[in-house]
Amino acid sequence: MENASKAIIMVGGMLIAMLVVSLLVIGWNNITDYNKKEEQIETREQIMKFNKEFESYNKKVVYGYELVSLANLISDTNNTYYDQINRYGNINGYENIVAYVRFLEDTILYDRSGRNKERLLEYTDLQEFMKDFYELSISHGDTVDDINYPKIFKESYFQCDKIVYNGENDNGELENGKGSGRVQKLYFTQITRKE
Repeated sequence: MENASKAIIMVGGMLIAMLVVSLLVIGWNNITDYNKKEEQIETREQIMKFNKEFESYNKKVVYGYELVSLANLISDTNNTYYDQINRYGNINGYENIVAYVRFLEDTILYDRSGRNKERLLEYTDLQEFMKDFYELSISHGDTVDDINYPKIFKESYFQCDKIVYNGENDNGELENGKGSGRVQKLYFTQITRKE
């Protein structure tokens, strides 16, 4: 009888120990899941904040001076991430942001940039255009034949055609687990605007 009661106490103790261990494992899993969800929320918020700066250019009328600001923002952002990638490796899957601009057929800006007329209707990398255009303006002075080209560009109108996000498929939908969801490409077309 005494042995039976000791056996029952031992079995009961083992059951309680197993129950405690099970509760600890379940609690640990819940804490881990909670931390993962918190990280995902934080990452989403960072991506939304990152995208917000670039999405502010997604409008029907964008002035040329805004594209100058966008070119600077892209350059600064890419340089920042380039430094981080060199230091820590590409842990976030960052890909450079690129903006493209397409000009009207009769624009004086395109002629002034020295670009080939056949490529007029194609999108041109905004960074390259700005570099070529401003280097040309600096080397020849802002005004050539009494035309202030930087002023004309800054006062020109453009529209945002589309924004492409990293991991987006051809239908414009983000695919789960593919890409970061950050803005990767912006497309603009010069427009005429009557006031």
